[in-house]
Amino acid sequence: MNRLLPLTLSCLVATGLTGCMSIYKLPPGKPTAKLEVARAGTAWICANTPSQILQKDKNGRASIPAGERVTIGMNFATSDGYMNYTCTHSVSLVPVAGAEYLQDFESEGSRCSALVYLKTDDKRVGLDMEPTLGYGGAGCTQ
Repeated sequence: MNRLLPLTLSCLVATGLTGCMSIYKLPPGKPTAKLEVARAGTAWICANTPSQILQKDKNGRASIPAGERVTIGMNFATSDGYMNYTCTHSVSLVPVAGAEYLQDFESEGSRCSALVYLKTDDKRVGLDMEPTLGYGGAGCTQ
């Protein structure tokens, strides 16, 4: 029973972080890019909309709109049985149609950070810094 408590608390906190977010639906006919979504928590997007949950496919990728500034974020929650820890972080970028991106999310204690990298074949590690990367919040409406 004691082992289930941290898991149950984490699930409740994670549900609370996403609140009443709807699931993002890409408008038909829009140019798209692919985003490999981080596995740490609940990914979300603002594309001139309020925050919406970014749903990934079975390969962990999501289609995102290209050619406009969007905000990509992550909500993360965990518990050690005594304390609940929550963290949200986001970045904005202007995806290029047909390009592939990687969402990176790191957390330590009650702090977290997020980045989005451009996937590329001409770099040794297969990733490059996204040149349009900016602060989160751009593209979010209330």
